[in-house]
Parts: sequence; C-alpha cells; structure tokens
Amino acid sequence: MKIYDVLIWMGIGMLMLLIQYGIWRYLKKKEINTIPLQICAFLANFFIIFSLAWGYSSFVEREFQAVAMGFLFFGGTALIPAAITYRLINRSLKKKAGNSETISA
Repeated sequence: MKIYDVLIWMGIGMLMLLIQYGIWRYLKKKEINTIPLQICAFLANFFIIFSLAWGYSSFVEREFQAVAMGFLFFGGTALIPAAITYRLINRSLKKKAGNSETISA
C-alpha cells in the first residue's frame, strides 16, 4: 500500500466525520437533535461513504463492474435512511409550525 492510498483512506474517514458533524449541527440548529434521527442519518452517511470506499478499492483492483455494483447497491441502500431522515425532519418542522399557529391565534 502506497502513501497516497493511505491518504485517500484517511480522507474518506475525515469526509465521513465532517458529514456527520454537519448533520449534527443542522439538527441542533433546527432543535430536533434526537437519537433516532442521528442513527438514521448516520446509516445514510455510512452507506454513502461505504459506496465511495467500495468504488475506490474496486477501481484500484481494476474491477470496474464491482465499482458500478457498489454504487448501485450501497448507494441505493443509502437512499432509504436518507429519505426517512429527510421526512422525519420536515414532519417535525411542520408540527412545530402548526402548533405555534394554533397557540398564537
């Protein structure tokens, strides 16, 4: 393993950490930072980063069909928790907006 391979794997790890930190900051700003949302967002983040890592390692091994399969399988799997997280965040915001309108009226 060459030094640039190590740097790429470290970069992938740092990218995962930065994305998860961004998700945490966004949920904290919206005041809906709950454990189920964090877990669901982490799963989406993990599968996206895992598909990138799978694609890179398959590309290095010159397994080009495995690159496509990794993006399709793991990237597609990432869409499920990402969609659930997105819907839960928006549902929570709509509930708060609906509650504030009824209280103020």
